[in-house]
Amino acid sequence: MADSVVQAILDATKDPHVRESMLLGSRLESSWNPNAVGDNGSSFGPFQIHLPAHPGVTAAQAQNPAWATRYMLSAYQRGAAAQPESLWRSNPEQAAEQAAVAAEAPAQTYYSGRGAETVHAAWRATVGALGGHAPAAGTSPGGGGGGGGGAPSAQNAGLDFGLGGLLSAIAVPFAMIAQPFAEIGTLLTWWWTNRMKVAFIAVGVVFFIIGLVFFAKENL
Repeated sequence: MADSVVQAILDATKDPHVRESMLLGSRLESSWNPNAVGDNGSSFGPFQIHLPAHPGVTAAQAQNPAWATRYMLSAYQRGAAAQPESLWRSNPEQAAEQAAVAAEAPAQTYYSGRGAETVHAAWRATVGALGGHAPAAGTSPGGGGGGGGGAPSAQNAGLDFGLGGLLSAIAVPFAMIAQPFAEIGTLLTWWWTNRMKVAFIAVGVVFFIIGLVFFAKENL
């Protein structure tokens, strides 16, 4: 089942940053289990799409790897684009985690909510899914030596003291602020798609009320 989620992501985009972000995010959300159910039965699928926040999405759609990946793709594209290229080069795990946070909008960052070791393990699985070699726990996937910094600890996870970290810290809140507008867009899209049904229902309600008024007059 995990293979179907990984393949759906690889088929959906060729952008390496988006691939890394979606693989890491879905690994943290569901361990790449397309049938995962969370939040007391209100979140479904590899990306744990929260149905109350996504009107028009069904559990079956959320649990379909290809459909769910296409649905979440734009959010992950925005999240990945919000991370500075310098962070992708110096610490791709952190960049992918922050992109996933921007796309999924969890209550806490994954480093804070799940712990650094869980994120490291998910990143190693991500690197493996992309055909690479998973780095040792706590090390940067950029390789040994002095070329890349270590993965952030639980204390400083999500922080980068260079210019890249500052830009990233600014970009992530903006991406999260944009998320409700994306939800509004989804709602408007649903309304536009179903506008005729809504119109018929509205007309029916109006005639029903008019009928009640006439009935009341006749019987008073």
